[in-house]
Amino acid sequence: MSPCLNRPASTPRRWHVQSLRETVIDEQKIERVRPLAPSAGAADLGNEALREARGQFMRTFASQCAAIAEPPAQTENSPSSSAHAIELLHRMAGLGGTIGFSRVSARAAELEETLRTSAVSRAELHDGIAALQSAFAEDAAEPAPVWAEPQILGASLTVLVVEDEPTQRAVIAAQLRKAGHVPVMVALGEEVLPAARQTRPDVILLDVELPGINGYAVCRLLKADRALAGIPVAFLSAHGNLDDRLEGLSFGGDDFLTKPLDGRELALRLQLLSKRGRRGDDSAAFGVLTYEAFCDRAVPQLRRERNALALIRTPADAASDVAAFTRDEIRRRDLCAQYDRTHVIVLLPDTGGPAARDRLASLVEKIRANGIMGVFAGIAASPEAGGRTLEQLLEDADAALAVARYEDLAAALHQDLPREESPTPSVAALVVVADDDPNVVRIVDAHLASAGYRRVLTFDGSRTLEEVRAQRPDVLVLDLMMPRLTGFDVLAGLRDMGESRPRVIVLSARGREEDVIRAFGLGADDFMVKPFNPQELLARIARLVR
Repeated sequence: MSPCLNRPASTPRRWHVQSLRETVIDEQKIERVRPLAPSAGAADLGNEALREARGQFMRTFASQCAAIAEPPAQTENSPSSSAHAIELLHRMAGLGGTIGFSRVSARAAELEETLRTSAVSRAELHDGIAALQSAFAEDAAEPAPVWAEPQILGASLTVLVVEDEPTQRAVIAAQLRKAGHVPVMVALGEEVLPAARQTRPDVILLDVELPGINGYAVCRLLKADRALAGIPVAFLSAHGNLDDRLEGLSFGGDDFLTKPLDGRELALRLQLLSKRGRRGDDSAAFGVLTYEAFCDRAVPQLRRERNALALIRTPADAASDVAAFTRDEIRRRDLCAQYDRTHVIVLLPDTGGPAARDRLASLVEKIRANGIMGVFAGIAASPEAGGRTLEQLLEDADAALAVARYEDLAAALHQDLPREESPTPSVAALVVVADDDPNVVRIVDAHLASAGYRRVLTFDGSRTLEEVRAQRPDVLVLDLMMPRLTGFDVLAGLRDMGESRPRVIVLSARGREEDVIRAFGLGADDFMVKPFNPQELLARIARLVR
């Protein structure tokens, strides 16, 4: 077997953050200086970022809980299981309250502190996760924040949702209400026909894995009832491979949706279903490699000629479908593998970076057109034989993928990511936002944009120091837990800047007294604890600028 990378214990993003603590890549910079004056519609930029973060939080909550409960096996290059769980809880606690999930934020903070300070049994961990899930259901049942107002796509529909798992029920109900629809919720297959007769729904969303009578049997009963047979039925399942979808359609289903559901896709599909529209099923593909087989073939291929590598981000549990679709679209000599449950990896021999970017952008658009949303690609290129190792290409592709997701691009190429030149001098203050959580960065960036600030965005402590020294910003918004260098390290590194040192607001989920005292002792001017109110952050920045 050829030398091969260790498979990461979590997503590639997390794995590369760990490896980048030891390897600093200086060839490219992915930050942006963003001048933007207030304009018509700019005031809603912050609310749009909050809506997007809230939607992603709801879609991924169940998978995040699963990752905390059953962390992946530890490898040589991966952090410990407890550290992985602590990081997930830390982010959940920091973001949850900001986007309307205050109970989740509080429970996540409690569980994080417990894991940090004491040994926790598996039973105790599962109890803590159960408390998290209950908090999520309670938060989701509350009226949505004012900025998350319903966005109705087409007519309002009555939707009968058949789902036995409480967290999933809460997520789907909240998504339907946000889209302006009326959800009717039942948990058991035996309850479906009476509920359908009583409510006469426009569409039925039917979970496959139900206790007692499963979804397939329920659908057969619905289609055998002359009064109910005309109601479109969409199956819901965490298993969305071709055989599952075909089986669902063979029982009379009108569509097959894979969990977790994207709210925008769900709204569109409901409108199509209400008009009795049907989507064609994706064709199967062949030749998708295991990650280990991919490594065996890719390593010698990189030594033979130039290559491009793409890392494709998919919704949770959709990687197998995306890999199959990708394999069907690329050349026979190209290599394709499922990297993990949310990523697909592709090697394109004898292909330059720009050509690979264009091909992947077209591929991503086709995947989205086939109903799988939330797909992005990052591309890195080795211009000559042996020019880059597989590990180096993965790191570069992962950096490009982070930018594609942030910029909402179908595909981004690593070498196309130079920092923009500094804009012409302006009275607008310059703020550096330093945080490794893209959701937090997106929210802060959008609110600063709506207020007319210029911004520089960084995602690790080392780059933050470089940008602060180069850009001389007015204010630095600084997270404490970042890769390469922590926020404390950054504060210590700013001491030699003298009068050119920016004013610093620490924005962190670490709100313990010793952390606050230490931050102020290192020169911080203000300290805000996540979850945070974006408007309060703007007010604090304005005070420091004055």
